[in-house]
Amino acid sequence: MTDLHTRLDDLTLAVFDVETTGLHPNWGDRVCEVGILRCQGDAILEAYQTLVNPQRSVSRGAFGVHHIPDDELMRAPLFAEVADEVLARLEGAIFVAHNAPFDLGFLASELAHIGLPMLQLIALDTLRLAQALYPFGSHSLGNLCRYLGIDLEAGEHRALADTFLTWQLFQRLTDALWRRGVRTLGEALLLQGGAIRYERPEPLDIPEPIREALRNRWHLHLLYRSESGQVTERLVRPLEVARRGDVIVLVAHCLLRDAQRTFRLDRILRLDLVESLE
Repeated sequence: MTDLHTRLDDLTLAVFDVETTGLHPNWGDRVCEVGILRCQGDAILEAYQTLVNPQRSVSRGAFGVHHIPDDELMRAPLFAEVADEVLARLEGAIFVAHNAPFDLGFLASELAHIGLPMLQLIALDTLRLAQALYPFGSHSLGNLCRYLGIDLEAGEHRALADTFLTWQLFQRLTDALWRRGVRTLGEALLLQGGAIRYERPEPLDIPEPIREALRNRWHLHLLYRSESGQVTERLVRPLEVARRGDVIVLVAHCLLRDAQRTFRLDRILRLDLVESLE
């Protein structure tokens, strides 16, 4: 646990940003790009970016912001396939984002799809900190960067580019906070109004064998009844669980078809864990 008396410039930060298919994870919107900048003080320790296959189309409004086309996303990995890399870069760091409830809500939703609980994170929101410091109209990332002289030529509205802008904004905010006597993590949390509240994902009723297979990257042997009533056996590698309308489905790679398939949970007659294919 990070000491709340730690100075802001001594913190290890994971500056985080996602691009998404829309605005509301509980309405079915998904992450389509993740950017993480891990840094301390004025030193960048690591930069990470990946596209993510959201398994749905990007809304017109979201495309107008980030301009990521559907055909490019369909070739990207699923969140389940990059989750370990994402979580490793958040471990042991203070989560920093601009409008942090948005990013935290989507992160929690994506973790729920693969049967994982949300991380216990301490989060600082550059939007809330800026609102406390600068009493003017728009506190968008771009507007704040222009006001504080941060170069926007590298671009914005892509995940990694926005983490670089957010990190530079955080540095400017830290300087301004220091002059006001706000110098520690605890003091910054108090100024932003405490812990960040965000949209929690709707709980998915995931059978324990599926949770265990997702958690350990194991396979599952399924006895499955199709819509026509035919019962077949399948060996699959689970990728995620999702809500599709009124039903919950398992998205998995089917070894029989060597392709991604979707299985309704209410049509799975039997589930057996397969820890090894040897």
